[in-house]
Amino acid sequence: MALTDLVAIAGIRRTVEEGFTNGKDVVGLDHNQARRYRSWRRHVVLAMAAFALLSVLAGLDGREHPAPILPAGPNDKAPADFGRMSLAVTEARRLFQLFTSLLRDLPTALAAHHMAFHLQWSTWRRRHQVRARWHHYKRRLTDLD
Repeated sequence: MALTDLVAIAGIRRTVEEGFTNGKDVVGLDHNQARRYRSWRRHVVLAMAAFALLSVLAGLDGREHPAPILPAGPNDKAPADFGRMSLAVTEARRLFQLFTSLLRDLPTALAAHHMAFHLQWSTWRRRHQVRARWHHYKRRLTDLD
């Protein structure tokens, strides 16, 4: 086995471990006390299906928005539009849970109003994160000079 193959395998390990950590945090992959293989398998399959659904939702949102703009130097002027962070899996889960509970508990028109508000808030927050990151990076670049 070549050294480049070993390095590639070591690089994949971190991605796999981050996937397991996200699965535990987001969909409760480790929240079971199964005594039989069949019940454990059902829990794991459902948790992984939920995680796959949320990952696809986050990935589709990430495809629609380009990468956020970052400053190249300390004298860069702020752009008119900083961009927007893509939807994270945890944010997709939060919105999914919120929307299903709103649709279950409220009349349709009121639920649609609440859903629009929460989508606007999520969009504003992700735009604000990109703007704050841009200014933070610019400050760091200024400190290096």
